[in-house]
Amino acid sequence: MEQIGFVGVNDKKDLLLNVAKVITKLNKSVLIVDSTVMQRLRYVIPRVSSTPTYVSEYDGVDVAVGFMNLMQIANYLGTPNLNYDYILIDTDNPQTFNSFMVPNSKRTFFCTSYDEFELQKSLEILATLRAEINLTKLIISSDINNKHDEYLNHLLENYPVKWNEEKVEFPDTDMDRNATLTNHLIKQISIKNYSSTYKDSLEYLISLILEGVVAQNDIRRIIRKK
Repeated sequence: MEQIGFVGVNDKKDLLLNVAKVITKLNKSVLIVDSTVMQRLRYVIPRVSSTPTYVSEYDGVDVAVGFMNLMQIANYLGTPNLNYDYILIDTDNPQTFNSFMVPNSKRTFFCTSYDEFELQKSLEILATLRAEINLTKLIISSDINNKHDEYLNHLLENYPVKWNEEKVEFPDTDMDRNATLTNHLIKQISIKNYSSTYKDSLEYLISLILEGVVAQNDIRRIIRKK
């Protein structure tokens, strides 16, 4: 089992659904854990019970909502261990950032636009760090440029953060937002309506998560097929 962290107050739910869908098509099992304050996936994924915590399936992707740690999820499923190849943790608060031990993840992505609220709110999470953490930037913005990136570096220069060389950038375009809305309407996870740039970024992101476990050409084939 490999745990991958996605940290920040940016709305990451649809991106994680797309990531998980592609990985499952590559014959790897995936669980998304929505441990955010708003728990947005609660309103996208059909509920299987009236309980505040549950694991449900959405278009072939398993999603856990309302839990505070992986042991609670395992207990809910009645198993001593979670038998997923990859667990994607979505967190936007210090509590679940630490209770899911996100700093110990195989790879952790710092997910943000350059919006000041998102940046400052995300800093509250990193303020709880007790040791240095390696982070990979995942930027979702309609205006990606070096000036904004330098500002982000400046904000975090006094935090125990070491940036990985890789950086993932997703364009925030009308075409991609409309593709997401279409997915909501049809209750499916489909990549086909996203822009070519989005698909390229998704391919790169998944290649960083899988780290050579699956050939790049296979990742590209699944994304372009969808």
